[in-house]
Amino acid sequence: MATIISILPAKVDYELWQGDTWEPGTITATISSVPVNFTGYTAKMEIRNAISNSVALTLEVGSGITLSTVGVITIVMTAVQTAALIGDYNYDLQITDTSSKKRTYTYGTIGVTADTTDN
Repeated sequence: MATIISILPAKVDYELWQGDTWEPGTITATISSVPVNFTGYTAKMEIRNAISNSVALTLEVGSGITLSTVGVITIVMTAVQTAALIGDYNYDLQITDTSSKKRTYTYGTIGVTADTTDN
């Protein structure tokens, strides 16, 4: 099992539409070209309002985040979750290993555009 300590997080910015299911793709985590085995790990992604810094949505393993044994992180927000968002947000994705060591994998902004069809 890999110990994740000193690798810098990647800045990844996203755009999405309010009321749409959001599946931005996967993130593949490796250390020295070896996929991280996420067995027993937890993950948390807080999405915070860019102005007030209040938490608008939290995703975790089993609730929007999936971690695989071959280093793949999958993130999904439902249409109901994105319907509650509008405007600009900041986020980070933090992974905690089985030794309780935490590492931020990605961070950045999420811009949510108002949806015309469902309004």
